Amino acid sequence: MASDSETFEFHATLSHLDEGLETLHDSVQRLRDSTGRGQEDRSLLRFEIALAEIGANVLTHGRPAGTDPPVEYSLRLDHGAALAEFIDRGPPAHSSINRGMPDHSSKSGRGLPMARSLLDELGYERDGEINKWRLVKRL
Repeated sequence: MASDSETFEFHATLSHLDEGLETLHDSVQRLRDSTGRGQEDRSLLRFEIALAEIGANVLTHGRPAGTDPPVEYSLRLDHGAALAEFIDRGPPAHSSINRGMPDHSSKSGRGLPMARSLLDELGYERDGEINKWRLVKRL
């Protein structure tokens, strides 16, 4: 296995859900290849699931209605941890970031609680009109 101290960085601009999710999965595969981690690596698998959940939310809800501004995405390896960031111009997400798991009969609302349980850190901040998401998983 390659050293986790190796440098890895990936940047993309995402505009559409399907292509965006494909890009997210591709970036994790590149991280796997860079670090010599296999498909069975549980830490990276958990990170990838959380990344897809947050990425889908950002690409679905992170853009103002009637507009199609891009979402900026980056992934890097930082001292043995996978660190992803999303930047979008959608509505504030403060009210949903700490929401608990919904009732089992609910058809939505599981993504953020699930991502929080899979990650070592899920950060969110609002800076003016910009949302910044930070996902961290120690590998």
